[in-house]
Amino acid sequence: MDKKISLTSKIIVGVIAVIGLLFFIMIMKDTEEAGGSIDGMLKFTYLVLVLTVLASVWVWLKEMFSHPGKLKQTAIVTVLFLAIVAIAKFVLASNKAEHYYPNIDVDAKTSGWVDAGLYTFYILGTIAVLLMFLSPVLSGFGGKKAEVEEYEGDEEYEEEEESEEA
Repeated sequence: MDKKISLTSKIIVGVIAVIGLLFFIMIMKDTEEAGGSIDGMLKFTYLVLVLTVLASVWVWLKEMFSHPGKLKQTAIVTVLFLAIVAIAKFVLASNKAEHYYPNIDVDAKTSGWVDAGLYTFYILGTIAVLLMFLSPVLSGFGGKKAEVEEYEGDEEYEEEEESEEA
């Protein structure tokens, strides 16, 4: 089953690459009148983006429901992320619309969400850098390395690898 999915995904990626290459050649070939080609490529890009997001969500949901023990961990991480976004939006971000660029009309709501996105990025980036430096220190206090839980299917995967190598 996994080989069929792998083959199907490789075929889909190949088809998308060929279509993208054709659009690219059409744009490069006729740069003066490439408006129609660019519109087609943008619509194709949006379609690929939507399909990618849907496939990612589908795989994520499939994994979550096949391993229910991970649902609690996912819920905790999601709530923490939403809390960081809420702090960035309602505590740190301002709704003052700055007009740095005269050709772009920005209202207060858009400016507030842009600020919230930037502050969220800063907070998460700071946490990532701190954890990168604190990880060796914190693992020293634990005495031994944390044991990683194995999925139920890992044994089957390892047996398949051994049989393929033989």
